[in-house]
Amino acid sequence: MITKFLKSLEDPNRPLIGPNYWILRKMGLILPENKLGKALYIFLHGFASFFVLTQYMELFAIKSSLDLVLTNLKISMLSIVCIVKANTFVFWQGKWRELFDYVCKADKYERDSKDPVKARIVDSYTKYCRRVVHFYWILICMTVVTVVNTPLLMYLSSSNYRKALHNGTELFPHIFSSWVPFDKYNPPGSWIMILYHTVMCIYGGGIMAAYDTSVMVIMVFIGGKMDLLRVRCKQIFGTNDLGVDDKQAEANIRELHDIYVLLMKNSQLFNSLLSPVMFFYVIMCSSVLCFSAFQLTSANDATQKLLMAEYLVFGITQLFLFCWHSNDVLVKSGNVTFGPYESEWWTAGLRQRRNILLLAGQLRRVHMFTAGPFTNLTLLTFITILRGAYSYYTLLK
Repeated sequence: MITKFLKSLEDPNRPLIGPNYWILRKMGLILPENKLGKALYIFLHGFASFFVLTQYMELFAIKSSLDLVLTNLKISMLSIVCIVKANTFVFWQGKWRELFDYVCKADKYERDSKDPVKARIVDSYTKYCRRVVHFYWILICMTVVTVVNTPLLMYLSSSNYRKALHNGTELFPHIFSSWVPFDKYNPPGSWIMILYHTVMCIYGGGIMAAYDTSVMVIMVFIGGKMDLLRVRCKQIFGTNDLGVDDKQAEANIRELHDIYVLLMKNSQLFNSLLSPVMFFYVIMCSSVLCFSAFQLTSANDATQKLLMAEYLVFGITQLFLFCWHSNDVLVKSGNVTFGPYESEWWTAGLRQRRNILLLAGQLRRVHMFTAGPFTNLTLLTFITILRGAYSYYTLLK
């Protein structure tokens, strides 16, 4: 059943990003053409933004409890990043559509190639994208289920907590900590809050599943294009030790130049869309991981420890996947320069060698994705954030 559902998400017009495009449309990040649907999705994004605001408003009511404050900050910081993802995607709708159009066209161009080496690369990054998407969707589902059922698990796992709740010494537990203009600890307000928070949690999980996996797939695709460029550079003078004539060599170099320029243009466009969001994420990530680790080690109940551990694993995995795929693009963009030197350049004439040197100079540019103007998305950044989170954790302890 699950396999059949996943196959139904495939789109022959978008063979690489079919599942991603489907969830982007379902979550309203790619707005529908009809006015009613567009208005409903815009209202949903606006309502979710208001919900995040109420989470910060609630801090004033719970400021006397360190555990409640840390729980609120841990979730609200992640919530604001989620809202930034949704709102920037909708606001920059036209640029995202332009980027997806390029990815689809460039991917189809590579799939039409009859070269078995290129076909293996295309098949490899397509399968890898599907594995990443499915793994991340499962991780999101597990996290959403865990967060939604946290109050219920606390209630079922502790008899003392149940007694305290029944005699009134403990307040009705909520999924999130947010302000509302009615009594949220007694019926019917408590049940309204359960529904309200559940919807907001599913919305947030859907936004992260749609946005994050789309970003990762585009990173993988750009890395795949770098590998394909290297292969094209190897084949620029043929593969039979006989070389090619000047006309064919110039045509091959011109094709490489056009592909590379278009790739760099869209890669920069992608970075301009991603960098501001990653700036917010990197700033808040250390604090979120620190709060999760602190609550994990300070929790007395085994169920609470399990819930905190799952949340911590999700945060670390999310950060790692961004940094890993960005670092992969950085490495592959540096490896492209080896392509011309791996070609059969010794069969080329003087004019062809001059052209290949110009191309090699152009390919020397190393590309990386950034998180705002201060840092790059690399594995070094991942390690630095973990170190920062550990430093904050030791300070709290």
